[in-house]
Amino acid sequence: MLDNKKMNGIAISKILYDELRTYVTKQNKGTPKMIDLSIGDDLGGQVYANMKKKKIENETGFLFESVHYDNISYVDLLNIIKKYNEDNDIYGIMLQLPLTKQLQIFERQILDSIDKNKDVDGLTSISMGKLVVGNEGFIPCTPKGIIALLKAYDVNLDGAKVCIINRSNIVGKPLEQLFLRENATTTVCHSHTKDLQSIASQADIVVAALNQREFITSDFIKDGAVVIDVGVYKTKDGVIVGDVKYDDVYEKAALITPPTGCVGVMTICMLAYNLALSYYGNKINDVLNSGIEKAKVKKYTRKKGGLIM
Repeated sequence: MLDNKKMNGIAISKILYDELRTYVTKQNKGTPKMIDLSIGDDLGGQVYANMKKKKIENETGFLFESVHYDNISYVDLLNIIKKYNEDNDIYGIMLQLPLTKQLQIFERQILDSIDKNKDVDGLTSISMGKLVVGNEGFIPCTPKGIIALLKAYDVNLDGAKVCIINRSNIVGKPLEQLFLRENATTTVCHSHTKDLQSIASQADIVVAALNQREFITSDFIKDGAVVIDVGVYKTKDGVIVGDVKYDDVYEKAALITPPTGCVGVMTICMLAYNLALSYYGNKINDVLNSGIEKAKVKKYTRKKGGLIM
């Protein structure tokens, strides 16, 4: 039986990759290359880097180089980034976060050392500032992927009440700005938020990225809400779960993302689009919008209680 509630990032991203590949083939311009820097012994981060490389190279033909350092000083890292900034064959530079403990105090300076024209992760102060004032620029990949996913499922964002449970520079803050662009009404929650359950249970869309395994239960979700789960964890039994208790929330949700095959997949897809944006320019935004239109799976109508099919 077709699961009309479970959002399918794999299927959506396939259409978006197809649209990007079609555009790239017609340009016959060459191949952009990006550098993915990682530091320390974060095994999960290294596995994720390998996933990004395989997916982006296979789907687009773009070049993706992973560069890992077990340990590196602040000054040496700045020099490495400077080298890539000055390399005219490199069109994208991203830094795997979190950094090692000794580098974390320099995180903002390190990110801001990346050339603004190569900031495919959208995390420099310049990129974040452009996002806030509504200018064209690089948008962080996870928020960009979440909005693309919602649009592909034809969720009406105009006037929607949105609860974002995260205030980081990577997810919560940029995602709020993207929802505001769509005329949604946003509430950003965090670890100091009082009455989180009450706030979330009034929202049409709940985005959970609170780093708490299966914390969000059905009590946090109103009937007919759309639920986006950003968290990913592996239990002792090897089961992948998220911040949302999926089976518990499923019945109340109109749409829900599973802990795998959705938000993470869309994040990598948006990284490919950001690299293309660096190489081909703003025309890529039109390519993405065209792909989203082709990916739309079903119309939804808003009602007082949430979303109905």
